[in-house]
Amino acid sequence: MKKNALVLYKQVPACVQDILSDKIVISLPDGKEKKVRSKDISLLHPGPVGSVKNIEVPEGQVEEAWELLQDETPSLEELAELTFSEFTPESAWGAFLLLNRTPWYRGTVDEIIVRTPEEVEKIQREEAEKKEAEERWSSFIEALKKGEIQEENRGFLTDLEQYCLQKSKRSRILQDLGRQQSPENAHRLLMKLGVWDGRRNPWPERYDMPLTAPVFELEHGPETERRDLSHMEAYAIDDEGNRDPDDALSFHDGKFWVHIADTSSLIPAGGDADREARGRAANLYLPETTVPMLPHEATERLGLGLQEISPALSFCFTLNDSLDVEDCEVFFSNVKVTRTTYGAVEERMSEEPFASMKKVTDRFNAWRMENGALSLQLPEVKTRVHSDGEITITPIEEYSSRDMVAEAMMMSGFHCARYCRDNSIPIPYVTQPAPEGDLPETSKDNPASMVALRRFMKRSQTTSIGGPHSGMGLPVYTRATSPLRRYSDLLVQQQIRLYQAGLPLLSEEDVLEGTASCESVTGRVVLSERCSNLHWKLVYLSENPGWEGEAIVVGKADKQSVLQIPSLALETRVAMKEKLPLNSRVTVKVESVDIPDQQVQFSVGD
Repeated sequence: MKKNALVLYKQVPACVQDILSDKIVISLPDGKEKKVRSKDISLLHPGPVGSVKNIEVPEGQVEEAWELLQDETPSLEELAELTFSEFTPESAWGAFLLLNRTPWYRGTVDEIIVRTPEEVEKIQREEAEKKEAEERWSSFIEALKKGEIQEENRGFLTDLEQYCLQKSKRSRILQDLGRQQSPENAHRLLMKLGVWDGRRNPWPERYDMPLTAPVFELEHGPETERRDLSHMEAYAIDDEGNRDPDDALSFHDGKFWVHIADTSSLIPAGGDADREARGRAANLYLPETTVPMLPHEATERLGLGLQEISPALSFCFTLNDSLDVEDCEVFFSNVKVTRTTYGAVEERMSEEPFASMKKVTDRFNAWRMENGALSLQLPEVKTRVHSDGEITITPIEEYSSRDMVAEAMMMSGFHCARYCRDNSIPIPYVTQPAPEGDLPETSKDNPASMVALRRFMKRSQTTSIGGPHSGMGLPVYTRATSPLRRYSDLLVQQQIRLYQAGLPLLSEEDVLEGTASCESVTGRVVLSERCSNLHWKLVYLSENPGWEGEAIVVGKADKQSVLQIPSLALETRVAMKEKLPLNSRVTVKVESVDIPDQQVQFSVGD
């Protein structure tokens, strides 16, 4: 190593300026000097070399030299002399540039490897294919700028779709078009190009939701004592078209009964089937389809009323003269269930056994209200995409039969939680902190008060320690009545089965782990359903541009009025010329719909 030698430093040429006792001073192409260790540089040529700012590589016979060097291991000097006919600082630098940057050679300054003809041919072929792909991509981007899609390049649009569905972190298409990176922009461009129509619902895939029913082997839960209740009438009351009936009611011999599908009989705790169910967390209810948590076979075998005799977990409520619950027995059973609908039962509410059932649930409701329960009544609709493509948005009818079933489920959740707490059975309890501040007075005829009340209510929480659920007015509560549709309900039932079979229970840590692992999935299920319902409402409005409907003023926000549209179960903000009092009713019409951004603008009619 001498002064003015040509060396390699971090893949750039450098000139040795001085050699110190422990360092070497080099100058770089940008004119700066740097002190380095000898091991940080490699000698290319002993020099002397002038400026390394712009070393000009001489013309050479690259391919001819490569052919002559087959099966050889040349030094850098030999490669330079054979390729450029001389060994100079310029040819040494040119020889180095042949390594790893051309198809003919690879290696380092000290170890040069001559590639075989087969290796060179493969590299050249790959480079040609890459160049062709880049040319196709450039042509594709130019066509996109004109709003055109070349048929042979449609496959490139996968980049846009994957990003829109949040399966990738960025879109090269948006980048090359100079557009902001956002899934909404990708969605908007896919619609503009006609690749997707406005009906394409991306939300379940964005939240990584499976869109097909699971397929896994069902198992057998521990054997427990099972009572035969097939002699009594039991009714599974659901909406029209329900396919997974998991609860039924009876009133027999002065006792009120709630029967829950015995899902734990085929999906016991800790098995493969249990892990598969936990991974899905819940049924996914979309306007266009329902994706079940469990295989179809499980629903067919366990759904109440789908077989002549159905296995169940039954809650038997003993009542006093005031229809308060004096005692609750919890046991597994066999029941014979008749399936019916809320509408059908509504017409028979004055008949037995429904009249007696309603008295019991009304008394339970009164007790909850005495305990501070909050009655939050907001518009609800069912959005559905039918097989022929028709979209319907139907308000959910208010039935006393629906209220009766809802109260029965809360009653079961309350007494199930008490049963587990009193018997030291670890389960996930659901609590809700009490709202803070003075609550507004509410009434059914005052929608604005209901919206105001909603702001006071706090989120429910899942915990291993039972506590009050303020919204329900219950001292303790758990979800236990939908084990075909919700994993947390199944987990509660699995624990009861283990307890009644005399087997070791899942520990509190196991329950918390199972609950935590499915709660994140449950959150994605909820978001998928919420966004999908809004998506189809917006599609409906975009396909019915003349839509008009009634709205109610339920609040104020800055200079805008907050309007509730009951027929759509939708809230929106509108700037109004005239400030109207709360609960005023106005007519609104659609002005614009933005499906990718999930936004709709309304105007208030004259």
